[in-house]
Amino acid sequence: MRRSVWLLAVSLGLIIVALWGIGAYSMYQKDRSPVVWPAPASTTLEQEETSVPTHAPLSPTATPVSTIAPTLVPVKTTTRSGETVSPTSSPTPSPTPSPTPPIVPAEGRFILVDQDTQLVHIYEDGVETRSLPCSTGLPGPQMNTPAWEGVVGEYWGTFFAYDVYADEAWYLFKSLGSILIHSSPYTVENGVKVYQDMEILGVHPASHGCIRLSPEDALWFTEWGPEGVPIVITPLEDH
Repeated sequence: MRRSVWLLAVSLGLIIVALWGIGAYSMYQKDRSPVVWPAPASTTLEQEETSVPTHAPLSPTATPVSTIAPTLVPVKTTTRSGETVSPTSSPTPSPTPSPTPPIVPAEGRFILVDQDTQLVHIYEDGVETRSLPCSTGLPGPQMNTPAWEGVVGEYWGTFFAYDVYADEAWYLFKSLGSILIHSSPYTVENGVKVYQDMEILGVHPASHGCIRLSPEDALWFTEWGPEGVPIVITPLEDH
């Protein structure tokens, strides 16, 4: 009997302790503030895009083309020494009226283009060494060859204008277009050069302003090396 009472008392004590523990734990949970951990900083798509260096798409680079004259398309060619040349955008000075009559220097080389006789006279040390039949520009304000005094410019070689080619071109000056000395114009038919207006050389003007020579004389002129040689072009008066 006494043993039963003791066991009952112990059991009740354990139950009371357990109930008290549960209640205390519940109160602790109510009073406890929840711990909020800061969320990791989010990176939006826009931020990701701005953090990566961007480059504009590459576009083809256009090569600037310098137009010497509206009707003149230079074609690269090769000089006698094998050097490839083409026109530049820095021409010699504008036309300067020639003296009347022209004075042939006693020393050095000199070129006289007589438009009335349609001849190119070549002088060396005051002595005429060669006379080349030519054809200058047609009379009128649009195609004439202006009277001019200066020096022969750079070698242009072959060019294309007015649907024809011309070889051995040497730059003189710029008027309405570029004024050159060059060979007679030609077309290419079945791989053969067909020259035009050969019969008018030394007879009358027929060009668009340039000074035309026969192919043989134009080749000789190039081999003579005229660059930098003083030249005078007389005015056209008799036509």
